[in-house]
Amino acid sequence: MKTIPSLLLVSVLVFSCTAGPPEPAAPSAPAPVAAAPVVTVTAGLVAAIKSPRPIGYDDLSAFLAAPGSSILLLDVRAKEEYDSGHISGSVLMPYDAIQAQFVEPDKDRPIVVYCRSGRRSAIAAETLTAMGFTDVSDFGGIDNWKGSLER
Repeated sequence: MKTIPSLLLVSVLVFSCTAGPPEPAAPSAPAPVAAAPVVTVTAGLVAAIKSPRPIGYDDLSAFLAAPGSSILLLDVRAKEEYDSGHISGSVLMPYDAIQAQFVEPDKDRPIVVYCRSGRRSAIAAETLTAMGFTDVSDFGGIDNWKGSLER
């Protein structure tokens, strides 16, 4: 009796080994490719992609001294800090109020921002760029200013 199951097992193994490799599957049609979405590039999108650039003391002082300069210099510190000393010609606009209160119709006007150490000016510069302003520079901290300060 033990020989019958053994014979069945051996015959199954023999037939499975001689059956040969499986037939290759028929090639399927390539999957349809969806059309890529069309993106319309606008000035606002370009401005949002563009990053503010740093500006040094020599360039900033030259721009401020140039006759007919239209540069807007924003001090983004708190009022108390501004009152303790600021760069001549700067306008107080605290960095956390820019999005709600800053109004400048000319999005291409050159704007330079500064604060005490450079952290708030970096935030302000990114905010202005995201708002669509195209010519934003970050002076960093007021300690970078080598000239006199107004009080």
